[in-house]
Amino acid sequence: MSKAFALLVALTSFMELFDGTVVQTALPAMSRDFGIAPETAAVTMAAYFGAVAATIPLCGWLAQRMGVRAAFLSGVGLFTFSSALCGFVPLGESGFLWLLIFRIAQGAGGAAMITVGQLAILRVAPREKLLNVTAYLIWPALAAPVIAPLAGGLITDAFGWRWLFWINLPLGIFAAMAALRVVPALEASPGRRVDWRGAALLGFGLSVTIPALQLGEVLAPVARMVAVVAGLAALVAGVLWMLRVPEPLLNLRVFAVSTFRAGNLEGAIYRGVVSAVPVILTLLFQTGFGWSAAFSGGMVMALFAGNLGIKPFANYSVRRWGFRSVIIGATIAGSVTLVLAANLSPRVALFEVILLLVVSGAARSIGFTAYTTIQYADVPKDQMVAASPISSTVAQLATGLGISCFMALVSISHSFSFTLTAMSAVLLATALPAVWMNRRTASHVLSK
Repeated sequence: MSKAFALLVALTSFMELFDGTVVQTALPAMSRDFGIAPETAAVTMAAYFGAVAATIPLCGWLAQRMGVRAAFLSGVGLFTFSSALCGFVPLGESGFLWLLIFRIAQGAGGAAMITVGQLAILRVAPREKLLNVTAYLIWPALAAPVIAPLAGGLITDAFGWRWLFWINLPLGIFAAMAALRVVPALEASPGRRVDWRGAALLGFGLSVTIPALQLGEVLAPVARMVAVVAGLAALVAGVLWMLRVPEPLLNLRVFAVSTFRAGNLEGAIYRGVVSAVPVILTLLFQTGFGWSAAFSGGMVMALFAGNLGIKPFANYSVRRWGFRSVIIGATIAGSVTLVLAANLSPRVALFEVILLLVVSGAARSIGFTAYTTIQYADVPKDQMVAASPISSTVAQLATGLGISCFMALVSISHSFSFTLTAMSAVLLATALPAVWMNRRTASHVLSK
């Protein structure tokens, strides 16, 4: 039973991770249909990850309150229904706003189905089988980013971007039917009280701030500024509130641990940069080089192939040279590849482009491994329960904000230069955070 449940959770995890990035190769096609710039269309990705970040802290309470099966089915249902609605939105700016709303709902449903599923597996799997069962949960995180760019391009070129959402319908229906058979019917319980004020401030802040950063074409300047200020104020108020109450939505006091703070603050900046780079490259290849969605997706897949291929060496490198050296080396190597990528043109040989992307992907993988590992290095066991949801939330938040901020920078750059020059300028800008991160890494915080 636990094996079948783990496979089901792996399937839904793949759906959620795949949908987060698959639309990146469809952004130019979506921009033409909605009458907006490609970088504005990218808000559908950023808002999706923001919704995931806002929902994760509530999933434990949701599983207790509704029971695992009902909570899991609710997540699958919301994700599948929202996917269908995403595919049916009308064209034009009003249709784009509806797509944005449905993508937020889709992200919330995706967060619920995978987080509830993973929490339940940890509860029901026998200890002696836990390692084998949880192994099924690893491959979606590895496979989805590799497959998504090429699959998204092929589907967009052959059938149109709407099918990127409609393909979730049969998968969602299958997952719901399977859930009725294999998801354990653990009884609901009152559980702990939820910090609804913290949840409301976090949810409002994320759902307003991230989209508003990119909606310059859709919102009036004053409305956009008000939205950004209101969203940031809600996030700041939420942080202050959660630091004050005895049972907060997220126990932010764990940030007192220096290595956890480094892994989630400097690490968040790192994640934000590397999450935005594939989107920037996809737009560069399509709008700057004139390549098709499928061909652009295939080229970007080289980035994730390098990411996946270096994984066995990534863990060894941390053990061999330590966190500090590995993080500094990975960020420097990644920054160099971004500077080189900023100088790409359609005249560069394809082999050289692929090699550069593979090396860039390898550098980001090593950096990811170091930041992910160090965040738990010194966290006391009694604080692990608080640290895990914070780490998951920060990871999704960093992805959404990274895409949103750099796409806003692309929009600003377009007002001063041609597409190719604007994309190159933003790629150069992505290399700048490494300077700040390496200064922090060289300090006492990461002296390990």
